[in-house]
Amino acid sequence: MEYVCRVGTPSGEIVERTFSAPDERSLRAELEQQGYYLLGVRRGLGLSLLRLRPRRVDPGLLLIFAQELAALLKAGLPLFQSLDVMLDRQRDPVFRQSLTTVREKVKSGVALSDAFRQEGELYPPIFSASLVAGERSGTLDDVLRRFSRHLRLNQTLKKKAISASIYPLVLLTMMALLVAVMLVFVIPQFQSFFEGLGAELPLPTRILLAVAALVRANLVWILLVAGIAGAGAWYWLRREGSPVALDRGLLRVPYFGGLMRMYATSQLMRTLSTLLAGGLPLVNAIDVASASVGNRAMAGALRGATERIREGASLTGALESTAMLEALPLEMVKVGEQTGALGDMLTAIADFYDEELDTRMAAVLSLVEPVLLVLMAVIVAGMLLAFYLPMFQAISAVQATR
Repeated sequence: MEYVCRVGTPSGEIVERTFSAPDERSLRAELEQQGYYLLGVRRGLGLSLLRLRPRRVDPGLLLIFAQELAALLKAGLPLFQSLDVMLDRQRDPVFRQSLTTVREKVKSGVALSDAFRQEGELYPPIFSASLVAGERSGTLDDVLRRFSRHLRLNQTLKKKAISASIYPLVLLTMMALLVAVMLVFVIPQFQSFFEGLGAELPLPTRILLAVAALVRANLVWILLVAGIAGAGAWYWLRREGSPVALDRGLLRVPYFGGLMRMYATSQLMRTLSTLLAGGLPLVNAIDVASASVGNRAMAGALRGATERIREGASLTGALESTAMLEALPLEMVKVGEQTGALGDMLTAIADFYDEELDTRMAAVLSLVEPVLLVLMAVIVAGMLLAFYLPMFQAISAVQATR
């Protein structure tokens, strides 16, 4: 349940924020623990259920924040003053509100990593984990710069994947809309004209008219079934365990499942490399890295690997027990453990998979675009041919009688 609260901060400011809690009693206990004074509370609209409210700070804003905060700390500015500078420069309302809360917690003596971790889903887990490593080692500015590089590389790879999928999706959408408009609005208007020709219609035309009549007569039912199917899929995805089952199924899709596995492996290796280079222990790094992997099936399997490491297993053995990684990254991790260059080897794995993903996505896109264009041309040409065949036959019959 979400609650919109007017609270007084330890510094005396009055702000309005949204909190999530099972009930109002738990909400009050959480606010008291954080040092807030509850002045008013009302239930939220529950928009987070529909994902209409942003649940995370934009990665681009977080990247700029990490870079600038690292520069301020490197210049010798104290942490609290650095946060004041960053807060004055911030214009995004969600990020600004969160930074205000973080600044107040730091002012009251809370560690920077704990302050960001208490913001929950607004920030990726690797961010607070990197801050912990920086605070322990006394190199917070170096850790922030390393986190910035990690975030930049991840964003670059994600943008490439999105841009590669936009064009095929647009083609498929346009093809579906064109076929729907033809079947529902255009072809039924010519049915009486075709019947008035007084001749038996060609088989392709009869099939096209029958399909158009079926779609038009049952359009409401088709839309209703589609809506029910969409609602059922949405409800199923909200159930516990369903997202994991979906991601596990996606990993089994021929060829494309391999691409998803490579992307998740790249995320895992780069996150592990960043955290280990910052001085975080291996067990904690695995926990954070598993939460940072986009594929939830792989993330769940990696959480099980943490127990193997606690029991004394090597990183290679723990990762192998998940049955989620291919032989190549396992062999490279093993070499990294044996040579004492695990961080460098993890980065090398991530770089290798990033390049391999670029190559494979370019190859897929070079095939998908012409295939979709040909498919679209065949469908449209087939519909137009069935549409014009009766007129061609009528013209031929008139010319034959002369």
